[in-house]
Amino acid sequence: MRGTKALFAAVVLAAIVGLASVANAQVQFVGVGSSAMFNSISAAAFTDLCSSRAGSDCRHWSASGKNSADNQNWAQGVDTRNSSIPPEAGTFFIAWDNNTSPIKVWSYLSVDTIVGQRLFFAVPRATQQIDSGALTTGGQNKVPSVILLNRQKGTTQADETTGIPQAVLSAAQTAFTAAISDVRPEDAKFEVNRILAPFNVSGAGLGYGTAANATCFQAPDSWTVSANLGCPIYGTQGGRSVPVQYAITGTDQFTGLKAWKYKTIEVGAEPIMFVFNSTNANGLGALGPDGNPAFKNLSRFAAALAFNGTLGRAQDLDPSLTAALQGIGSNPPFFPILREPLSGTMTTTEFNVFRTTETLKEIPKSASQETGVDLGNACALGSNCPDPLFLPGPGGSVRQRAIGTGAEIGGVSGAGGVKNLADSIGYTFFSFGNVNPIGGSAGHGRYLTLDGVDPINQAYGTYVSDGVTYGPGQMPVCVAPCTAPGGTSLPNVRNGSYGAWSIIRAVTDATGVNLTNTQTLVTAAQNEVNSTTADFVPFICTDTTGLCTGETGLHVFHSHFTPTGVAGAPHNGNTTATEAGGDVHGAVFTDQADLDYHADTGLELVKLRQ
Repeated sequence: MRGTKALFAAVVLAAIVGLASVANAQVQFVGVGSSAMFNSISAAAFTDLCSSRAGSDCRHWSASGKNSADNQNWAQGVDTRNSSIPPEAGTFFIAWDNNTSPIKVWSYLSVDTIVGQRLFFAVPRATQQIDSGALTTGGQNKVPSVILLNRQKGTTQADETTGIPQAVLSAAQTAFTAAISDVRPEDAKFEVNRILAPFNVSGAGLGYGTAANATCFQAPDSWTVSANLGCPIYGTQGGRSVPVQYAITGTDQFTGLKAWKYKTIEVGAEPIMFVFNSTNANGLGALGPDGNPAFKNLSRFAAALAFNGTLGRAQDLDPSLTAALQGIGSNPPFFPILREPLSGTMTTTEFNVFRTTETLKEIPKSASQETGVDLGNACALGSNCPDPLFLPGPGGSVRQRAIGTGAEIGGVSGAGGVKNLADSIGYTFFSFGNVNPIGGSAGHGRYLTLDGVDPINQAYGTYVSDGVTYGPGQMPVCVAPCTAPGGTSLPNVRNGSYGAWSIIRAVTDATGVNLTNTQTLVTAAQNEVNSTTADFVPFICTDTTGLCTGETGLHVFHSHFTPTGVAGAPHNGNTTATEAGGDVHGAVFTDQADLDYHADTGLELVKLRQ
């Protein structure tokens, strides 16, 4: 089932862009977007805002998939601009404080980054629906309870087992107040244009807005494909994501109404990390002479060739792994798990690793993980199809696709994902919650350096995280609080040496209560990250002394530019904005380099901060 678009009565009452109050409950934040930030934003709402108030009585609930009782999505975003636009189901988290009057409510719907931006930018704005079964059904603990710290109790806390109160559910069924994004609005807009453009072997267009064949639909999805509403992008193990146009400037493509005035709030930086299933000792999990994983590094060219289908055997990936496998006479296929193009994780990885200036120069027709994914090709489902992705490569390798971070890492219903597929390799934004299913010494996953640089530690090898010692390649498992001294987390993101990372942003209204409440959530997350779950670098200095001798914040940035085909004033009429244009393909600079350049030339590399 695609879900229903019939708005509940509560939605009609509460669907106001701004503060929503229904039956003694008041919305503080209704976010939508990045699956990579689902755990971080949820933890910030519960731990850093809800439970930080003395006397609070905070609860939370989460779910994904469908309610088996009525076969409806537990939660979904509804875009009413065109009757053919399907609802967007997602993983849902909600927190509320019973000891306020009215009850304060925070919620987050995890979908693809670009889908989240579309639901926010749609005019009229999309609304959140929650199935009424949530009133009496226990939560599914979709955010690991070990990272949800109740500050008043001093313990971590699981989902409510009795459901969501009626007042809370009613209030949360309203228009989204913010989108959480791994990429800037200009980059997201560029990517949706690329997805819907006619297929091009160079990767300039992916063809989802022009294809019309058997690979385009699976029941019950069915609509007329156009440049504004494209084919669904299906996951190999299930799930789908739909490319739909929207406007960040000018007028909406469906309604002709003027685009919203918006503002981006920089949250902090997270690295992309490549991870693999290490369970096959005769494959990617082979050990080197020192007894540690032989597979520990991936160059960006090896990554590009692995994910575009050119390489397919384990010995192709890394010289150390090659030597180890040659020693035991083994060379099995590996299995790349790609993310969907509407994902900010995919977009960041695509333009920081697969489709860089260097790879475009050396392999111009295959510098994309989408190389050869042509919906116009005839295929047999589950054998050689572009959608859902199942494309055989050299030596028995098969490229597959996961929809969402959860499916990429943990799979779907015990199948697929790095956790379940031996010799698979994938990528994710690092956060404690994201890597939890494959983390620790007993987990099935290990991480890789990129071009020899470690994404989460100073150097690859044994390390200590929050008092626990981890072996080389093991990912830390957090039991909140997961603390770090200010200024020490993710050192190679901070110093600019790691090559694949992005600044997480909140996109919200340029003025008004949505801006105020979103900024409050962002500020709380930044101030508390090092004492709660230290898994991103705060964008700003959060040292309460004002001297910035503790947490100094982020001092690197990507250069900004105007993405091809994304027209309009970069600040969208907000003349006080300090950031403009796209940056996902930009070169990495430090603040000091910007200051030096300005001192020498009188110009700035990019106007990033006030």
